[in-house]
Amino acid sequence: MNIAVCCKSVPGLVTDLKVGSDGKSLQYQSQLLAINECDEYALEEALVLKKAHGGQVTVISMGGIKSQDVLYYALAKGADKAVRVDCDSHDPRIASTVLAAALKKLEFDLVLTGTQSRDTLGGQVGVAAASLLGLPFAYAVVGIEVRDEKTIIARKELGGGRYADLELQLPALLCVQTGIEPLTFVPPARRIRARQQPVRSFSVGELGLQTEPLAPKGYRILSVRPPERLHQAELLQGSAQEIAAALLTKIRESV
Repeated sequence: MNIAVCCKSVPGLVTDLKVGSDGKSLQYQSQLLAINECDEYALEEALVLKKAHGGQVTVISMGGIKSQDVLYYALAKGADKAVRVDCDSHDPRIASTVLAAALKKLEFDLVLTGTQSRDTLGGQVGVAAASLLGLPFAYAVVGIEVRDEKTIIARKELGGGRYADLELQLPALLCVQTGIEPLTFVPPARRIRARQQPVRSFSVGELGLQTEPLAPKGYRILSVRPPERLHQAELLQGSAQEIAAALLTKIRESV
């Protein structure tokens, strides 16, 4: 079984987080990029399926050259091939369009993605890519069973402790939930060796896409605001009678 795993690079340790001067973006300091948590669980599941059923695992990511560290990390974990698309965008429509075009260049039976990214929490890219590729898909998958060469059973989380088992024909796309497999540790030596492996790269033009149509459409960010503190704790001091009187006053003011 050939599996493609979409892995997004997200900021690692973030410091000096604040709203940008335009009021519509976030500014922060971060020297490291890390693999998105949900996508790492998708990668772990792909490696388990590879061990059980054979085949190859190809990881694919969008971003500049700095994001390639995430692909090296995936190779160190056990992925066989890595592909990077030189396109840096947080817009889910653009990401799904680019990833779908890149996946058409690959041979796969199954595509795994995470449910959402840690930085934007959009939860749209996997489903939108499946629609563009015309693939059957399932979201919030917590278990995968390979029935035969053309059929899988995906256990989908419904919430409230309920699940649904879906039968899908391959090729298919699954958006994997966190916790589907335990995360494994990668020794530093293996991560160093992984950097010697080749990473295939595509430009947007090589995928048959034009930059201009990829501009965000249909929505715009109006504002970004820090959390509002509506309730604050106040320590009342004084004698028992003074505290009781102050507490009674506050209760009357809040009614």
